Amino acid sequence: MSRVLITGGETGLGLELTRAYSAAGDIVSVICRESSAELDALAPHVNYAKADVRDPGVIDQVAKEIGHTPIDILINNAGIMIKDDINKIDLAALRLQFEVNALGPLNIVLAFQQLLHTGSRVINISSRLGSIDDNETGDDYGYRMSKAAQNMLTSNLSIQLRKKGVCVVALHPGIVATGMTGGFGTPAAKVANDLKITIEGLDERFTGKFFDRFGKEIPW
Repeated sequence: MSRVLITGGETGLGLELTRAYSAAGDIVSVICRESSAELDALAPHVNYAKADVRDPGVIDQVAKEIGHTPIDILINNAGIMIKDDINKIDLAALRLQFEVNALGPLNIVLAFQQLLHTGSRVINISSRLGSIDDNETGDDYGYRMSKAAQNMLTSNLSIQLRKKGVCVVALHPGIVATGMTGGFGTPAAKVANDLKITIEGLDERFTGKFFDRFGKEIPW
């Protein structure tokens, strides 16, 4: 039985990850801005706290309330995508994506790092769109830039948490059929199951890497 913490676990991929770990008998905690009927239906097997990952003060308070139980798997799933291109860039929207996609995971790890231990895994749900080497279209400025920043966060954390024996990786789920994609893509439950299998096979040998949901490495 693992202790799992998931951000953005009330809808979409986060909800399906929550369901998958709960169904496996793991102890799951969710951090979300608002709950959902689907998340509420998982009680009492899943508990959640309402918090915005952009607010470090609130996140710190949630960490104190959760207590001193070690975290085995921390999944930074909360994210946002706002479409843009060179002819239509909203700087406020760009900043919002940085705050959620890059600073949000940092806030979470800083608040909960004392609960990480040898063998813990920190999973940052990233995107191939954050890969500099793999950029072929040059659009989606805010999302690409924020995910590239998140990828650097993954690299930094992997180096500084290595001495604790913590594995930190970025995982690209692919195009998932959620509200973010307008329902286009692979069903979220299937993606969550694939990710869970890949996560189960991770240890400190893989720290600092970027993989797709099947465990195939992606260039930074």
